[in-house]
Amino acid sequence: MRPGDLEPEKCRLPMTTEDVKTVENMLRKDYVKKNRGWVDELILMVKTGKKAEIEALCNFDFRFLSEVYLPLKLQELDWI
Repeated sequence: MRPGDLEPEKCRLPMTTEDVKTVENMLRKDYVKKNRGWVDELILMVKTGKKAEIEALCNFDFRFLSEVYLPLKLQELDWI
């Protein structure tokens, strides 16, 4: 799950100080720097101060993850 996936505000959670530190550390990793998609999503998190957690999808319906979100991601080859 990526921050860019979550348009409804109710699916975003505020980032903690520890979350920001984790993102900053990740952005220093060579394997992360090599994947522009990862970098863009991590920067989005820091800019908005919001994070995405897979559990946030339960705000829609407990079946949303398995019946809507994941099948759509697989069908559209939308992963990084």
